[in-house]
Amino acid sequence: MPVIAWLLPYVSGVLTWPLFERLFGFLFTEFRQRRSDVAAARRVVGQQLDPLLKAADELHGKLRSLAEEDFQDFREVPPTDLSVGQTVDLCSTLFLFAHFWARLEILRRESFHAELTATAQGALLMAFLRSLESRRVRLVDRSWQRLIAESVVIGDSMPYGTLRFTTFVEKYAGGDATKKWVQPLEEILRDTGRGLRRERQRARQRLLQYGVIVHAFIDTLDAKHRTTRERPAYPNKLTRRAKRELIGRVFGEYLPGVSRRNVTKYTGIPL
Repeated sequence: MPVIAWLLPYVSGVLTWPLFERLFGFLFTEFRQRRSDVAAARRVVGQQLDPLLKAADELHGKLRSLAEEDFQDFREVPPTDLSVGQTVDLCSTLFLFAHFWARLEILRRESFHAELTATAQGALLMAFLRSLESRRVRLVDRSWQRLIAESVVIGDSMPYGTLRFTTFVEKYAGGDATKKWVQPLEEILRDTGRGLRRERQRARQRLLQYGVIVHAFIDTLDAKHRTTRERPAYPNKLTRRAKRELIGRVFGEYLPGVSRRNVTKYTGIPL
């Protein structure tokens, strides 16, 4: 018995030290990888959030203006042979969408080797991205959205840029392939001012709901509006159905991180 008592600590140490060493090494590797992931995510968000917010701010400003004017810009747009003024007006909205989607595409490229969800801000950013590209929110198919975005992105490697508005208008008016790429989006914009009343309302509500999510993106990721402008919402322009979908599906499922106060601001419904 005394011999067993003497050997027990030695045997225990032999058995447990390698296990402890292996576990410690594993935990240290995980800690180092986690720290690397957080640093990479912060770097990408730090570089890309500001231009993305600016693009979102411009788009939201345009959508809010269209809401206030009941989409007057697209009521009398002819199918073909647009005047210079009509071309510029149409292209201004097309470009703002294309520019915003281009910034999302650049974010995707820049974050290829970074796990954005490693930080709270990056996780919020990805939640908004998934929401905007979800089946019942997106305005065009994902492949078309990517095509439109890539037609505006400049460069095949970092740092990426985007086309100027004048260049975009020249490409559209000059019969460049860009005009074909933006056609699905252009059809939605044109639908706001043509066809039966029900069809016009459906097209408008799709755009307005998209605008609400862009508004929430701005308010959530730039709460103090250091980069963006603080604008009022347009709940009076949304139908009851649109409000229910926003509250139940968008903010209830995809974006629970948006404050209840802001959801009330966007929908006009106290929560």
